[in-house]
Amino acid sequence: MNKEETLAFIDKQIQLELKIIEIVKENVAQLGNVFVKDLLLAVSTDSKKHSELLKSLRKAVEGPTPFISEKERDKIARGIEAHIKMEEKAVETYGQLAEQSDSDQVKTIAMMIREDEIRHHALLKELHKTVVEPETLTEDLIWDVMWKDSPWKGSPGG
Repeated sequence: MNKEETLAFIDKQIQLELKIIEIVKENVAQLGNVFVKDLLLAVSTDSKKHSELLKSLRKAVEGPTPFISEKERDKIARGIEAHIKMEEKAVETYGQLAEQSDSDQVKTIAMMIREDEIRHHALLKELHKTVVEPETLTEDLIWDVMWKDSPWKGSPGG
């Protein structure tokens, strides 16, 4: 799939996700069953997330993403590392809730959330590995790019 086809595909998917949100909104407007309503709203929330991710993906396909500075990288890395630990704990606690509950509704919701947390955990680890590490623009890299092939190495020429 070439760039134009990819962008057209992404645009089509964004519209699909927005249509899902619209349909769910219409269906839950008068729904009295809170459990079913919340499950449908969770689907809608996922569709909203998908549309936003697709919009970001579209920008990435259109052109290069900006580098992340060392300062930004360090802040993001700390946040991601803390988030990874919280996701691990959430996976554990939702698993315990599902195992120990007598309610099918509680088990269903706990397992749905647990599966989300597992995906979040994997995504954060991958994000740390693929985005934070290689796209960091360090001062050394800037100097290397600027002066690597220069005979003067940053000093006045001559």
